[in-house]
Amino acid sequence: MVRPRAGRFAWTSAPLAFAFAVMGVGCGEPVANEAPILDSVEAPFTVPLRAATYAIPVTLLFHDNDFEAVTRVRYRLPPNIDAIVDVPTPNPTRESARVTLLIRAADIGNENENELIPSAQSDRDNAAGREETHDAPKGRRNRTRLLQISVVDARGAESLPQPRALRLD
Repeated sequence: MVRPRAGRFAWTSAPLAFAFAVMGVGCGEPVANEAPILDSVEAPFTVPLRAATYAIPVTLLFHDNDFEAVTRVRYRLPPNIDAIVDVPTPNPTRESARVTLLIRAADIGNENENELIPSAQSDRDNAAGREETHDAPKGRRNRTRLLQISVVDARGAESLPQPRALRLD
């Protein structure tokens, strides 16, 4: 006796369908992407102006709980600096990186007082009636600012930013 083909197919595919349903294979649910964690940021407090650019060397320590490579570093310096730099040779097992953040002096805009950290020297100079005598426009140099740094993994999840006080000379 010859069995119909449809019956044989149904008999052999039923265990496979059951296994896929039990194991969750083929489900379209995306896997959650946890943001990487920025453990520490090391950068100089004072950064000199050279060739109309501030070059800030930064060493970052980080980890990613879902073992993805950290591929980019995002940095913000209010009011108008928001940039990204690539991490050299990203690797899922790598937990540190050294990058250089570049900020052109011309890109530093007029800041408002909420974006600056009070400086004792600036306060003394203002009280004595002295004005800044630098080649950069008034208010742009010798002010302590708050640089925000975060890391981004390969799937785009971004860590919480870490603030870093910075004086642009």
